[in-house]
Formats: sequence, C-alpha cells, structure tokens
Amino acid sequence: MVDTEGSQLVLGDRVSTCASDAGEMEPNLESIPRSLGKPNAGLADCGYANKEVFERLARERPELDLYVSVHREDAHAERRYDWRPLEKIKAPKTLTDPVLAAMAEKLKTPEGEAIYRRRTCTVEPVFGIIKAVLGFRQFLLRGLSKVRGEWKLVCLACNLKRLHTLARVAAMG
Repeated sequence: MVDTEGSQLVLGDRVSTCASDAGEMEPNLESIPRSLGKPNAGLADCGYANKEVFERLARERPELDLYVSVHREDAHAERRYDWRPLEKIKAPKTLTDPVLAAMAEKLKTPEGEAIYRRRTCTVEPVFGIIKAVLGFRQFLLRGLSKVRGEWKLVCLACNLKRLHTLARVAAMG
C-alpha cells in the first residue's frame, strides 16, 4: 500500500501467498498501521477487481472511495507497434455485472480518470525504485515469515530513501 498524496511512502507492507489479488484488497487495507489512520480512497489495478469485495467494502466502509480498474489497461489500447493480425485482437468484454459496470463507469468520468491516473505516477514508480534503484528483484529467504521480514526491510529501505529525498527537497524549497 503506497501513499498517492505526494509522499510515495509505503504505508502497508503485507505479503500474501495467494496467487491472485482479487481477494486481497481488505487485508491489504488492514495492513496500514492504525496510527496512520484509515484511508478514505483506494486505487488498484484490475487484479483487485472483485464484485463481492466491492459490495462488502461499500457496506462496511462507506467512507472508502474505491477506484479499481475492471479491465486490463493495456489489453485493448492502441499500441504504437502492434503486429498482431486484426482478427487476433480481442474486443473488450462487455460487463454484465452491475457492480463491475458501475466501477467501470466511475473510472470513465473526468474525476475518476484523474484520480485513477495518479496510480501510474505515484504507486508504480515505487515498485520501479525497489527493483531498479534498490536492486530488489527476488526474495533470498524461504518461508512466509522470513519473506515477510525481508519485505519489511525492503519497504523500510525504500521509505528511508524517499524520506531523505523529501527532506532534501524541503530544505531547498
């Protein structure tokens, strides 16, 4: 879980053994320490699209405003270099579920597009920094508890690097 309001700090550092993100939104939100408060919005890619989770969170946390893509962002976009034959390019699936269709419509509004676009320039760079700058590309330890510890250290290193950058910028400004 990453802050999209400017700091780009890692707020929640949960590790899961689940291969799919579809049911992981709630536990990931809970991984944010209580001392930081509860988020009032959530941005997530299409891996987190889950009708049951959307309905449950709407009931249990009505103050939480979700912006979750229900389509793969790059699957149907025009690609500059697309060599696939036209018959191989699949049209986007029509959403029949009203909950998922409502989320898709929410993301099509100018406000929804602007909010969801923040994910690209705030959340994704954090993973790029972890991989390219910190050089973390795979876990070296085995076992869930050891992997959790290793990931906490990676997130801590990322946050320390980011805090150093923020302090330097604040000192210049």
